[in-house]
Amino acid sequence: MDSSKLSIKLYTDDRSADFPVQDAVPVFHSWIQTRAIDDHLLVDVADYAHVPDGPGVVLVAQEANVYLDRFDGRLGLTYSRKQPLEGSFVERLRFVVTAAIETAARLEESPAFDGRIQFRTDQLTFKINDRPLGPNTAATFEAIKGDLEHVLRELVGDSARVALRHTPDPRRLFEVVVTIEGASAPNLNSLLARLGAGQLASD
Repeated sequence: MDSSKLSIKLYTDDRSADFPVQDAVPVFHSWIQTRAIDDHLLVDVADYAHVPDGPGVVLVAQEANVYLDRFDGRLGLTYSRKQPLEGSFVERLRFVVTAAIETAARLEESPAFDGRIQFRTDQLTFKINDRPLGPNTAATFEAIKGDLEHVLRELVGDSARVALRHTPDPRRLFEVVVTIEGASAPNLNSLLARLGAGQLASD
């Protein structure tokens, strides 16, 4: 798989389902001012909170977009890579997974939210936003399945069961819905530690 246009969505827990996404606008602006995300040039914030099941609030970077969105009818944070990444597919996938978890952890720990937004760690969605290189076919799923399972196993350990659900559909982007079962759900910083990313300091 040659594409770097990879996307990870983490979902909020049930207590955060009604979180007003427009509250993220000043927080995202402060991230631009403080250059809060390493290796990313943060340039703008777009507010689409008024659009039902839409992109919500978007933090635009040169390298990626970060959405606090309801694209699939559920609130969550999506990290969507736009620019090429070096390395193997496993390395690129690990980078995107780490970036999504780091950003979600930074939102959880933002003093502006006072704990009002929390993310679950037993579900996520992986997409390839690249129809030429990653068409939504069974062949693409078979090509990336082993690498995706490898990174997820790094993330959750050997005691959990990782279930992957893919539905081929040429009209939609390639998507895998991931469910993690059989182990107590760790917090985001614990997942980062497993990926070797360390713990974020609160902003």
